[in-house]
Amino acid sequence: MSKLRSVFLFVLVAALATATGAEARVVTVGSPASPTTGGENTQPILFINAGMGAAGGIATSPIDGTIIRWRVNGFEGPWRLRVLTPNGGPTYTGSGTGAAENVPDKGLHAYATALPVKAGQTIGIESTGQAWFGAAPSPGASFAVFAPPLPDGATGNAIGVFENQSFTFSADVLPPPAVTTILPASGPIVGGTPVAIVGSDFTEARSVSFGAVPAASFTVVNEGLITAVAPASATAGPVPVTVTTPAGTATGTFSYTACVVPKLAGKKLKGAKKRIRKAGCRVGKVKFLGEATAKTGRVVKQRPKAGKVLAPGAKVHLKLNG
Repeated sequence: MSKLRSVFLFVLVAALATATGAEARVVTVGSPASPTTGGENTQPILFINAGMGAAGGIATSPIDGTIIRWRVNGFEGPWRLRVLTPNGGPTYTGSGTGAAENVPDKGLHAYATALPVKAGQTIGIESTGQAWFGAAPSPGASFAVFAPPLPDGATGNAIGVFENQSFTFSADVLPPPAVTTILPASGPIVGGTPVAIVGSDFTEARSVSFGAVPAASFTVVNEGLITAVAPASATAGPVPVTVTTPAGTATGTFSYTACVVPKLAGKKLKGAKKRIRKAGCRVGKVKFLGEATAKTGRVVKQRPKAGKVLAPGAKVHLKLNG
């Protein structure tokens, strides 16, 4: 890459980094409070925060996305995250279950997950046996209890809805990513092109690929910008650029440019030169055999052979005979 192009890309990335901002749109659902009280249950039970009240926090997800982590404060024992769909009043439908975690003590603990959630759904926490739970006084808040827990796909009523208290657990929801722009939109098949991927919700991006090939490297600059280096490609043409996060994938398009050596046998020099340039190649050495001239000669040999896929601007050498 030329020095001028390097400088241009540096300026471009700096401008994009400023324009897109660095804040991710992760939404936390649940109670932000620290536990001041709690209790112990001896049988499987399911808790949800139906409303958050003056304590702050939100009870239902405002966005579609994926829960990427959840946390508990004041809990101990076997617990797992649940997703439920409110149906009005105390009626809910079980809509998703995460892996069970053995919370070691009543401190603050966080666990990774990948549990889909839709806007309007709420989260719950379910014990699978004897366990301790944490809660906090929260004026205006409410919580609901299901015993036994409500299975996924089942609809039922809570055994009770209680006021002015919330359970001290929460979860982080990450929206799916989106790609809006790829800059530059093309580069040579030899790879090495620095690319700016512009979009949204790139937080915790796990991979970037060009077609089926991983990027040579990538950096998440902020939630709206990833810089990547295009890998080499065996073929020319457009490929999807895929960004993968725990919340899903998003794609844009990058085109690989190349010199695809054309078939030139029998062509006069003028026509051969035209085809070479149209194929993204350059005319190399031209040798005339016998009495051949630029006007009368026809191609009898070319190097490289037709069909070769080379870097853009590769030279094609010709021999012409009369």
